[in-house]
Amino acid sequence: MKYLFLILAINFAQLDEVFTRSTDYAALNEELVQLLDQAESSAEKANLYWRISRNYLLLGQQETKRDVKRSCFGEGMRYAGMAIRENPKDPQGYMWHCANVGRDCQTRNVMEQAAAVPKMSTDLTMILDKLGRTDYSEAWQALSEIWWAHPFKSSDAAINFARKAALTIPKGELRITTLTHLANLLYQRNWSAEKRASAAAESGPKYVAGAKSNIDKYAFFDGASASELVAPWTASALTALSDREEALAIAAYAKQIYAAFPTPSPIEQQDYRILLKRLTSWQ
Repeated sequence: MKYLFLILAINFAQLDEVFTRSTDYAALNEELVQLLDQAESSAEKANLYWRISRNYLLLGQQETKRDVKRSCFGEGMRYAGMAIRENPKDPQGYMWHCANVGRDCQTRNVMEQAAAVPKMSTDLTMILDKLGRTDYSEAWQALSEIWWAHPFKSSDAAINFARKAALTIPKGELRITTLTHLANLLYQRNWSAEKRASAAAESGPKYVAGAKSNIDKYAFFDGASASELVAPWTASALTALSDREEALAIAAYAKQIYAAFPTPSPIEQQDYRILLKRLTSWQ
């Protein structure tokens, strides 16, 4: 056994630590599958299944041939489905099902991509509305990406979802990719501080009382009170900044926390290089 996971009890913290240091997702999956025999409950099985699904997603992203990518993402969807069946109250199964559907649809034509949107939306609605997990940063980012790419959905809502994703990054996680995503959307939109302040004032009532669901509510997150919109990347009120000023502040903050992080994983190192490349294009 390469990672020596076959121990007396399944140690998920150990599994996740090894995951962050490895890019050999096929080897990780072989050993996770063997651990299934040691799972003593549906919850433990679900925790293994969604981790296998996550590995298939990353394995598919490493591949270059379209049919191999689709095979990996298909397996990712299958294992995520098993995670959901074992523990339908765990948001992880829905998240990794959504992610694999999203990556698979990127290998397909426009009509097939459009058909995949309801599937992803169902997963994210389950997490954010039915399970009420508004602290789930990855789900907000996925929703933001879908809305930003969709021709008939609000790009301003996509930015609000991205902001919610950035403000719910769990303590101790770098998540440079989430910060870069928000900064990039802001830089592209390029609103002035005056327009941002006007939009926030208009969104306020819809955020406070006009929403029927969490997703509807946070589509107007720019209308939240100042206390809810304190961001770690700037001392200024967000409505006092232009989009591009905030984008650059987010990038500077991401560089700062990356420099202070003791041991960035291979994925985090790659995400940081993407940030630097994005910054170069903004200079």
